[in-house]
Amino acid sequence: MSDISRAIESLKADFDAADKLVEDIYKKYFAKYFKKEVDMYDKFQDSDIVISDTELEWILISLPLDLKAASNALAQFKQHNEIVKLKIKQRSKDKDDNADGLDEEFKLMTIIYSSVIAKVEADISFSKELIMGAKKVWDARRKTEQTVPIAETEISNELPDYVVDETKGVNF
Repeated sequence: MSDISRAIESLKADFDAADKLVEDIYKKYFAKYFKKEVDMYDKFQDSDIVISDTELEWILISLPLDLKAASNALAQFKQHNEIVKLKIKQRSKDKDDNADGLDEEFKLMTIIYSSVIAKVEADISFSKELIMGAKKVWDARRKTEQTVPIAETEISNELPDYVVDETKGVNF
């Protein structure tokens, strides 16, 4: 078991560098699409904070639009990953291309890109679940409003007539 521990320890710097690169790429290209959804999820989780109708509207209307933009960015990112994979195949056919040592770097790129892709796909899936949850809350609120309507009260500017009887007090 100690050999495995030593092997893991010797790769720790590589793991940390790869994790940092995945996080940097994610932040640069995808974090903007999912930033607000994390806040909304935290509100759903907190039983002391009621999520407002305005926030539900954002989840139901704006988040799907952000998902569309994120999906487009993800498609482009997947395309770039496939180009790297294709380049690796082309270079493997021509043994002279490997003289520059880029093949290993290209392979590392596909690993990093695949990790970013998996992370973004998980965020998109999570967003869809958040939208479905918000829709359930929205529907439940609207149903409650229909079954227990909130009536508006009329405000009258007229005061009632008071009759003062000196012996009995005020009568209406």
